[in-house]
Amino acid sequence: MLDEIQAPTSLPDLPPGWRPFRIARVADESSVIRSFYLEPADGGGLDPAAAGQHLPIRLTIPGSDDPVIRTYTISCAPVAGYYRLSVRKLGLASTYLHELAAPGTIIGAKPPAGDFIIDDQAAHPAVLVAAGVGITPLLAMLSHLVAGEGAGRPMRPVTLFYAARSIEERGFDAELAALAARASGKLRLVRVLQLTDGTEAGRDYEESGFLRSELFPRYLGFGRHDFYLCGPPPFMQAVYGALRALGVADSAIHAEAFGPASLIRTGDAAAPLASRPVAATGEEVVTFNPTGTQAHWKPGDGSLLELAEAKGLKPDYGCREGACGACKCKLVAGQVAYFRETSAAHDPDEVLICSAVPASRGVGSPAVVLALG
Repeated sequence: MLDEIQAPTSLPDLPPGWRPFRIARVADESSVIRSFYLEPADGGGLDPAAAGQHLPIRLTIPGSDDPVIRTYTISCAPVAGYYRLSVRKLGLASTYLHELAAPGTIIGAKPPAGDFIIDDQAAHPAVLVAAGVGITPLLAMLSHLVAGEGAGRPMRPVTLFYAARSIEERGFDAELAALAARASGKLRLVRVLQLTDGTEAGRDYEESGFLRSELFPRYLGFGRHDFYLCGPPPFMQAVYGALRALGVADSAIHAEAFGPASLIRTGDAAAPLASRPVAATGEEVVTFNPTGTQAHWKPGDGSLLELAEAKGLKPDYGCREGACGACKCKLVAGQVAYFRETSAAHDPDEVLICSAVPASRGVGSPAVVLALG
C-alpha cells in the first residue's frame, strides 16, 4: 500500500539527462488538485521553460519494477524561480505524489519540453479554453502574459473559458482573480460551472452547465483569434469540432490533450498534406547504439520500443502512445514510419519509438540505427 511507503529524500542515481529535484512546498489548489514546487537538488540552476511546456519526471515507486516516468505541465510563469507541477490524483504516479510526496522528497526531472507555447508577440486576441486540471498550461501562459504587461511589454488581449464540474474541484480561483486585476483590462474570465448548488452567478461563475459552442460568438464576437485548448480528450475533440463548425481555421487552433489520445484534426482546404514514410513490409535490422545491439524486426513485431525491450534494453517511456515524449531518442541513420498519430514534440532527428517502426527503404538506403542502448 502506498500509505505504508516512504518517499525518497536522498539523491538518487539517475541516468544521463536526468537531474534531481527537491519538493520545496506542497499546496492544495482544490479538492482534487495539489501543487508541488520543485527546486534543483544538485546545486544547479533551473533549465529555461517556455509558458505551456511540461516537465518529464521520474519516480521510484516501491512495488514497481521500473522507474515510473510521467510528464506534468509547469503551471507557473517561466520567471517564477521554481517549477510548479499541479496534479490531479488519477493514476499510480499522481497517487504517489498526492499520498506520499512532501517537502524534502527527491524526484528526477529532465529539462522542460513541448511545443504548446503561446505567441506573446501577436497583437490579435488569444482565447484559452480549459477543462478541469487542463487549466495548468493555460495558467502558465496567462501568468507569462500578465508579467509582460507589468514589465512594459504590451499584452495581447485574452479570454479564458474555464469549465469545471464544481467549485470545490475548480482550482486557482484566487490566482486567476489576481491575474485579471493586474492585466489592465486585457484578461476576461468566463467560468463555466456544471454544479451550481451553493454558488452565485457572477460571483462564482459566468455560465452554468457545460461549455457550449454558442458561448464563443457570444463572448468573442467576430474577428481574428488564436485558440489554445487543454483538457481531457473528449472535451478537446468537442471544442475543436465546435470551433471548426464556427469557421475557425485549423491552423488557429492549438491543443494539448491529456492522455494518449491525439486530437483528430480536419485540415484547412489550402493546407497541403505532407507525404509520410510507410512501414517496411519485410524484415529489417535495427541497431541500438552505442552498444551495437542488433535486432531483427518484421511486420507484426510491434513498435521499436517493444523491439528494444525484447532485446533486454530498458528505454525510458511514459504513455506508450506518442503523447508524452518520454521515449524519444536520436535517429542516427535510416528512416522510420509512424503507425499512429502522435502529439509529443520531437525534432526531425528524433523518434518516438513507442509509435514507430522501420520505414520501407530502397536499395542502398541505410537501415535504422537508434542512439539507445
